[in-house]
Order: sequence, then structure tokens, then C-alpha cells
Amino acid sequence: MSSIKIQFEEKSKDVLIWNGQVVMSRTEEKYFEAIFSRLSYLKPSKVMEVGFGLGISAALIQKYFKPAHHDIFEIEEGIYADLKEFSEKQNGVRPFLGDWQSIPNEERYDFIFYDPFDYVHQGQIRPHRPDEKAVRMKQLLKPSGVLSHPHFGDGNVPDVKGFDTVVFERMKVTPIRMADETYCEDVAIVYHLPQNRIRGH
Repeated sequence: MSSIKIQFEEKSKDVLIWNGQVVMSRTEEKYFEAIFSRLSYLKPSKVMEVGFGLGISAALIQKYFKPAHHDIFEIEEGIYADLKEFSEKQNGVRPFLGDWQSIPNEERYDFIFYDPFDYVHQGQIRPHRPDEKAVRMKQLLKPSGVLSHPHFGDGNVPDVKGFDTVVFERMKVTPIRMADETYCEDVAIVYHLPQNRIRGH
């Protein structure tokens, strides 16, 4: 899948709604700010981000990480147009349109933030299995790199094959509007380290 074009029921600076689901809303901003402000000590120079959405995480990565290189992958064409506009106002941001696994990109990153939306209708088969994604992530990370993603709720954080899981902090935030229109205030800052990683780098 190279790219897709979605007819959103609502697309504004505060919310994206597709097929009755909240793709992203501005209510996530406080949580995302906590993620990137607390992990800013990592000082990653080369960052890969999967999913642009409303641009919340992209702006916060720029603010707190100040990476020299920031590659952002977006599969939806309308959102990609927003990403392209964002990239023109930032230093070091490269926008990519399409499925991040299908784009021939052999970069190696210090930090990957993974937060795509799954535009799959009920009953459709997903194009990639979780294990395939994990293998690709590990290929794209430096041995000393870090993989992070949002975690909503107070339940267990799923492991990622080939990585060690670190729950950095659990917290409560102002209620976040979820895909199914419920609200969540329990979140966690989590990351995954490649197994057999090189330490001290």
C-alpha cells in the first residue's frame, strides 16, 4: 500500500474523525507533551515518526528533542499535505507519503515514535503482522536506539518482539477522547530497547 485518500467526517485543527472513529484529537496534547518533555534527556539526533495526524507529536518532538533529522511518514494524502506544510516551516524535517514499511529507507534512527492510525474496515485483513513490523523497526533503529509509542489505560504494556519493554512512568492526564468516543485519563510513558543493544552510546 503506497498511500490512501480518506473522506473524513470531520477534519479540523482539533480533531480527525473517520468511519465514526476518532483518529486523533487535541485532547492528547498534554499526554504527548509529558512523553517528549520527560524523554528529552535522550537527545536523539535522528528521529523517525510514523503517523502525523494533527501534528501534535511532530511539533513536540521539534520543541523538546530538537533533532538534526526528523523523518515523518504519513499514509493519508490529505494529512500528508498538512505534513508537507509543517515540514516547510521546520529545520531538518523530511515528509514521506506512504506506508512506512514499503518505503525504501535504509536510514538508522536514534528514536522512533510509532503512532499511526489503522485505516482498516471491520473484516478487512491488515497488510502487515505485528512481528513483521517489529523486525522492520529493529532494522531501522540504531543498536542503541529507542522505540516509543502511546499507551492508553492502566493495563499491561504489550511487549514488542525483539525488544525489552520499559514502563518509564504511569500517570493521570486530562481526559483523552478515544477512537470509540470513550474517555481515558490513565496513560503511561513507555519505550522499548532493542535486545542485544549496545550500551553506553
